[in-house]
Amino acid sequence: MSHPALNWHTPDQQAALLCYYYATPAGRLILSTQGKTLCHMQWLTSPNKQTFLPATQELQKQLEHDWLTPEMDMTLLLLPQGTAFQQTVWNALRQIPVGQTRTYGELAQKLNTSPRALANACRKNPFPLIIPCHRVVAKTGLGGYAGETTGKLIEIKAALLQHEKMISHEL
Repeated sequence: MSHPALNWHTPDQQAALLCYYYATPAGRLILSTQGKTLCHMQWLTSPNKQTFLPATQELQKQLEHDWLTPEMDMTLLLLPQGTAFQQTVWNALRQIPVGQTRTYGELAQKLNTSPRALANACRKNPFPLIIPCHRVVAKTGLGGYAGETTGKLIEIKAALLQHEKMISHEL
């Protein structure tokens, strides 16, 4: 299944930058928005004393839909980010079918780059559920996730892959 291009959008500069949280079975996400534009998404891996707002109904509805279905065709407006190379990698990640993985080496060869450069682009991913870098694994084992090779982020990666295998079999 081919996914549409990411919906890049420049936010309303007059709107305040707000931070929300959204809880998934894999972990909690912190979401930064400016107006109707999603600016950043990050897994919360440790207790945080900061107070975040619950996700807006619109944002929560989109995230819940995409969590429960295998399509992951987010229609949210996204803050433009990344270099041309990073965007090429991120678009390639969106082409990996739900429930499947690719190794860093396989994807690097397809994109005519090195596994290390590919991993660095994955590490810079500003939207981890929308751009599914968790679908890229090492030849043996899970590999890293968001720049980490152990700890809570690897647990989240494993949970995301398990969840996607389960929903892909329901098709």
